[in-house]
Amino acid sequence: MHINGKLLTLVLGAAAALAGVGVAPALRAAVIYSIATQTISNVTISSTGSTSNFSTFSQDSAIQNGSGIANSDPLDAPQAYLGGAPAAPQNFYARYAPGNPPVSPTGNFTRGDSITSGTLAGAKSVVAESYLNTTLAGAPSSESGSASQVTSQSFSPTQTGAATISYNFANDLLVFTSGGGSAVGSYSFDVTIKDAAGNVVFDSATSTTNLSLAAPPLGGEVIRTGTETLTTPTLAAGTYTMILSSTAQSSVSPEPSSFVLVGCGLLGLTVRRRRD
Repeated sequence: MHINGKLLTLVLGAAAALAGVGVAPALRAAVIYSIATQTISNVTISSTGSTSNFSTFSQDSAIQNGSGIANSDPLDAPQAYLGGAPAAPQNFYARYAPGNPPVSPTGNFTRGDSITSGTLAGAKSVVAESYLNTTLAGAPSSESGSASQVTSQSFSPTQTGAATISYNFANDLLVFTSGGGSAVGSYSFDVTIKDAAGNVVFDSATSTTNLSLAAPPLGGEVIRTGTETLTTPTLAAGTYTMILSSTAQSSVSPEPSSFVLVGCGLLGLTVRRRRD
């Protein structure tokens, strides 16, 4: 059997070109979204006499394609924002991309923002939000946002016994994806009390103020508001420190796919044979 040399060269060249296309990554068209936001306010603790050493700290970050920005401040960290203009407003703790499916007012973006207060009762808010539409030009390969705040105060009980801690909460969490990709979001709130030696005598992270979700599968938006009351174990005379910490995190990434290889028929070309 003899194969025409020019035809063989053409067939092999077409095979190489199609094989190259076959391994080139592509992105499935998708909207991928995550938001986690939480506000804690009106914090009170009973059975306390003197208080001291009040301190606060807030920080946030935004990352696209593995790099980004981070900010911090004792009370109000500047928003970390990456994406299309205009940016979400500073100290905006609602959804910048409303609706379900979410619709962005500015294209792809990711952000984190946090604020605490100069008083124990003042509002402490965190938000992380990421929106990625793979059909838009220059869509990132990944996005994430984060925010956190820590508030602490030392106190001395007026008498031996349990203390009561009360606060209001407002939480919102939604993860969404269409056409592939993954979205993850979470918020958390923790109340810790340590004695003068630094030993943890009370630690609480309830299901009411702590939640993590991932998509797929798709689920609905989870909005929770209300008041929560915690009771500590018996606290003896002494000095204690109460620490209130909040976090919010969002992360989105598309799902890679591939072009399908064309079979070895290769553009319908056939190899002609001839008998010797």
